[in-house]
Amino acid sequence: MNKSNLILVTLLIFSVLISLTFGSVLLTDLTYMQVFSIIIDIRLPRALMAVLTGAALAMSGAVFQIILKNPMADSFTLGMANGAVLGSSLVVVSVLPIFLAPIASIVFGLATMLLVVAIARKIDVTYRPETLIITGILLGALLSGLLYLLILLFPNETANISRYMFGSLGGANFNQVGILLFVTGVSFIIHLKFSRSLDLLKLGDIRAHALGVKVSLVRPLLLMVASIPPLIAIGYTGIIALVGIIIPQLILYVKPMTFAPLVKRSILLGALYVLFIDTLGRTIIAPIQIPTGVMVMLSAVPFFIFLLYKRNFKRS
Repeated sequence: MNKSNLILVTLLIFSVLISLTFGSVLLTDLTYMQVFSIIIDIRLPRALMAVLTGAALAMSGAVFQIILKNPMADSFTLGMANGAVLGSSLVVVSVLPIFLAPIASIVFGLATMLLVVAIARKIDVTYRPETLIITGILLGALLSGLLYLLILLFPNETANISRYMFGSLGGANFNQVGILLFVTGVSFIIHLKFSRSLDLLKLGDIRAHALGVKVSLVRPLLLMVASIPPLIAIGYTGIIALVGIIIPQLILYVKPMTFAPLVKRSILLGALYVLFIDTLGRTIIAPIQIPTGVMVMLSAVPFFIFLLYKRNFKRS
């Protein structure tokens, strides 16, 4: 582990401890058992969920930006977030038990991803990035329209649907943490196995193919592998957007690097970022808790505009 990553790991551990200490409830006013219950049952799983969600989103964003050759791409580019929220919302407005909402979110998100890939294949068998992106944007717009129609038909459920639209880490538990940890870990290992292929894809499809990369197989395979962790995170937390875009771009702005070190750095920085933002959101105006997705948008958009300005300024 290089020095920079070691510093990020140290900061991450320290930030988890800080997150366990601060919250809407002052621990000094409670008994030992109450403090133990709040830290172990509420704050620790939430902190771990924040770490894993940030890691999953940043990792997938790094993969998507290489595969789709677009610095604005992340795991939501292909309409998956729209499908995931629609799936959760359908459970909310139906007679189905609410615990099925995360499952519906995952199923609908993956179905959206597969539909985008299937449509793109009909248009272009090589799955060119522009074909996938345009197809994903159009399908995402269609699913958003269905979601708004659902809100109009069931106005009494708007508050419940908005939980998935705004993104919140409240209510996280160790079962969710365990599932997301396993899936994110498997996805990370697979991506590292294909790190050379991902580096070659930066050279263009023709050169990558000439150097032994089966582009028509690798591109959809890695898109699906990169999609599963953020979809599972969405199922538990709702939409927390922009993390997958801004974290890899921030790293590459500071120092260009190949895929393997980029994805490792993205995981650590993404985890640290979401943990910090979530802790800030639930303490800054306590006892009111600002949804994590809202906090990310408030912090990431100005910062990303600044990055775009600096990048264009350097080119001019």
